[in-house]
Amino acid sequence: MRSRENTSRLLITLLLLLFHYVSFGQINVSAAQTAAALAQKLAGEGVTILNPTLTCPAIANGIFRVVNSNLGLDSGIVLTTGRAVTAGSSYGINGYSSYLASTDNGVAGDIMLNPLAGQPTIDACSLEFDIIPNGDSIKFSYVFSSEEYKNAVCGPYNDAFAFFISGPGIPAGENMALVPGTNIPVTINSINNGVPGASGNIENCNSIGAGSPFTDYYIDNAAGQTLTHYGLTKVLEAKHAVAPCHTYHLKLAIADAGDPLYDSGVFLKAGSLKTANYNINAVTRPIMDTSFAYCVKGCLPGAFRVKRTQVSSEAQMIRYVTGGNAISGTDYSPLPDSVVIPANDSVANVVINGLATPANGTKTIQLYILSPYSCAGTNNIVDSALMVIFDTIHISMMTPDTIVCGNDSVLLQLNGSDLLAYSWSPDTWINNAKLKDPVVAPLSTTTYIVTASLPGGSCPPQKAVVNFTVKLTPAIEAVHNISICYNTQLSFNASTVYPNLYYNYQWSGPAGFTSTLLDPAIGHVNEQAGGIYTLTITNDTNQCRSVAAIIVAVTVPDTPKVISPAILCLNTRPTALTAQGSHLRWYSATDSTGDTLAPSPSTGELAAYDYYVTQTINSCESPGARIAVEVKKCCDGHIAIPTAFTPNDDGRNDRFRPIEDYGYYIERMYIFNRWGQIVYAGLNDGWDGKSGGKPADMGTYFYNIIFGCILGGIVERKGDVLLLR
Repeated sequence: MRSRENTSRLLITLLLLLFHYVSFGQINVSAAQTAAALAQKLAGEGVTILNPTLTCPAIANGIFRVVNSNLGLDSGIVLTTGRAVTAGSSYGINGYSSYLASTDNGVAGDIMLNPLAGQPTIDACSLEFDIIPNGDSIKFSYVFSSEEYKNAVCGPYNDAFAFFISGPGIPAGENMALVPGTNIPVTINSINNGVPGASGNIENCNSIGAGSPFTDYYIDNAAGQTLTHYGLTKVLEAKHAVAPCHTYHLKLAIADAGDPLYDSGVFLKAGSLKTANYNINAVTRPIMDTSFAYCVKGCLPGAFRVKRTQVSSEAQMIRYVTGGNAISGTDYSPLPDSVVIPANDSVANVVINGLATPANGTKTIQLYILSPYSCAGTNNIVDSALMVIFDTIHISMMTPDTIVCGNDSVLLQLNGSDLLAYSWSPDTWINNAKLKDPVVAPLSTTTYIVTASLPGGSCPPQKAVVNFTVKLTPAIEAVHNISICYNTQLSFNASTVYPNLYYNYQWSGPAGFTSTLLDPAIGHVNEQAGGIYTLTITNDTNQCRSVAAIIVAVTVPDTPKVISPAILCLNTRPTALTAQGSHLRWYSATDSTGDTLAPSPSTGELAAYDYYVTQTINSCESPGARIAVEVKKCCDGHIAIPTAFTPNDDGRNDRFRPIEDYGYYIERMYIFNRWGQIVYAGLNDGWDGKSGGKPADMGTYFYNIIFGCILGGIVERKGDVLLLR
């Protein structure tokens, strides 16, 4: 640990400590434990703990239980150089590891840790005890964490911890806390993220040994929410070979290096201190997935698998005794009294061969394995397993006889080996007649029979039966999805296979549609009528029901393009309305049949009309586009048009022109001769009786005059005029 002289940081640390009583994380720590409580929490199978002692401040040790954390352990003991409760909590303002939880406990270091730290240590915490292993090796699981991570990586401040072991054949003070596969101690500089801190140099990490730093074993906890330390190791395993039944001494120790401000901790998994152990389980041979292990007389063997938890370079003989009501030499071939686990292996099999004797009922055989070591003068039973011996192949129907509705699906469940071949009969209403656990949906009362056989074996096949009673269930005739045009009638055409007076019908669909009819209809559907319609038919007498769904797609062509409102002037010549579209059809407000001819609204009186026009695309008629027609009085005054004029330059009646009141103006005026030729086209100046610059012949001429109105609209006048000279 290096000295921090920043007073403000120290004040922050003290403030964070005050939050301890109100801010708890997802690692619950109970501090101030006894040596016996810590040692027994760590102890697992095959070990005996003696003489535990604890040299550690009460606040620096504890028993932890994980609720939710990235620690990788579920429970165990924790030893720290600061506060155990703080190390294992979401301590701080927001509960993140970036808020420190350092504590100076004011105690001495540990002389055995000084060489690992490279300098004197302080704030030590150690747990020591004797252990008698009932096996040839010991091991336990742990995680190392520290606030020194990040800033002090590859620096001179290397908080130290070790798991020292001593005893027969082991020199005093040998450290078990090693990087996996090496002799390198686990420290901040040997396991980290490979990025030197502010005061670090990568050479300080590389010099520890080949491969250092070992980044694969490191977890960055800078944003952690359940552990205040900046970083931690993955779950590591400390292990060592021992002599069975001898006494060894373990010392688990951790200390700060330099000064006490930034702390470290080591979490040890509950029950993980154990010796190489042995267990046994029974299996069907070849290995089969069954709810229990069995063998069949004369055709299907079984086996007991004896296993040791650690592979050894030495072979190991395991003795066992038998139990159960099966008789050796009658129900199964005689067995030896032991089995040998080969060198460099962990498993040995005891094969059980059932004898093909007359059927005498189901029997059991149980094997009890004995510890290979006699630490207390006796070989204790360490585990046992049971096997069932059948006279024939064993299968049993787990699905009971069942009463169902005709469209119910049921998963048939059979207790039997996956290595057996299965055949169900009949093969109707079943998804796969060769499955062990098929799905059936019988439409009438059916008895299903399954036959199981062992492929390539001599075991006689076995059968199991299940009965299904099917209640009268509505059956809906095949219904099809519907594509329909807008504004037409929708009919579902639903029907049942077996009509029944006790059937109840219920439809539901888009836009809140409901009906209790079997085959309802919807007239003049709109776009909102499209969607999924569901028909549920229920038999009132037994509540069996069937459900069918129909997808209705409503085709709605776009409406024609129109100009609305259309303004017509009073007393003008009626003209046909116009619209853009295909296969137009016109409707008035009172006409429901329509016409392909566009209407020409009357202009003889002031009025307002509504017309609608549709277009037909792919045989579907669109909604109507509305055209509002208004007949208005477009001009306020009167128009006087001469019937003759005399263009003789006498200053009187020399030009032909209309006389219009206020509100009119001439948009254009055309004069035609009797052959329809235009002799004049002009505006308000009128016609002077000339054609092509020369005086026109006397006679009758024809006019077409368009008047514009300042109130909107136009007025057209046609007639004849007499030219006199």
